[in-house]
Amino acid sequence: MGFRGAKAGSYVLIAVNTITILVGILVCVAGVLGILNQGKINEYSGGYDLELVCYGILITGVIIIIVGAFGWFAGFNGSILVGKVYVILIIIIAVLQLVFFVVEFLKKDEITSEIEGYMNKTMNGTAYDDLTTAEQEVINLIQTQLECCGLENGEDTWGSALPASCCDSGDNSTSTDACTTDNAFSEGCRDAASDFASNAIQFSVFILIGGFVLEFICVFAALYSVKEGQRRKYTQISA
Repeated sequence: MGFRGAKAGSYVLIAVNTITILVGILVCVAGVLGILNQGKINEYSGGYDLELVCYGILITGVIIIIVGAFGWFAGFNGSILVGKVYVILIIIIAVLQLVFFVVEFLKKDEITSEIEGYMNKTMNGTAYDDLTTAEQEVINLIQTQLECCGLENGEDTWGSALPASCCDSGDNSTSTDACTTDNAFSEGCRDAASDFASNAIQFSVFILIGGFVLEFICVFAALYSVKEGQRRKYTQISA
């Protein structure tokens, strides 16, 4: 029973950490792409310097790969030392996740305020056709994805000539003939963005809870494998 349990624990570690390593690789790729495309990102972000964020994403990906490699090796090799190191790393990550959750909860209003400030800066009353191509692309992306129009409403921000992205059938073109105030999205983008941020924070809570459950399973599997490894080692020495 102990041998089968140890094998099951090893399989769990190998499966979970194979996925973990793949996720880490994808995160690293996202970070590298962000670093290589800083000019474009800064242009779309309204001048905000996000280089440190991209480096943070890259470092996070590397950490994920390292932790996944420890877990995978512990499951594949059954090393007692690697298993213990893996458990310690998972516990550290769980603590950091808890800290992140607390900080995110405490700064929720500040995050919402930052988003509202960005929306005020992006939709600053300049006529749509007078915006740069990059600014228009940002506006179109926001209005299409959030299904909103203008800062508080389309007419106050853009006048009667609305961007196509203000309407459900908008094609993100610069044409203003296909969309009118009669068929435009009624919600303003500032409120829509704030609601989106609140929902994203709530969603991140569920992600963190799922992460805690997965980490608990990994720690349990690793501890069980370590325990069985120590038992087998003691049995061999006794024999």
